[in-house]
Amino acid sequence: MLEIAPPWVQTDLMAGNNDPRAMPLAEFIDEAITLLGTDAEEILVERVKPLRNNPGPNEGGFVTQFNDRLMLQPH
Repeated sequence: MLEIAPPWVQTDLMAGNNDPRAMPLAEFIDEAITLLGTDAEEILVERVKPLRNNPGPNEGGFVTQFNDRLMLQPH
């Protein structure tokens, strides 16, 4: 099994296609395709690693806060 864990990517999903805080789609695809050519069990582009490596008791709150902020973006 292979897991792909994307960061916030500039797509039409959740009106993030022009948000500068989101990773450009072409950049994500290029990095993910490169990683797919390795023996990695998880495809983690560099930009998602701070989110993925956020261990500890506040991790759930961090993810919830991130998702809430996404939902507050003007559509």
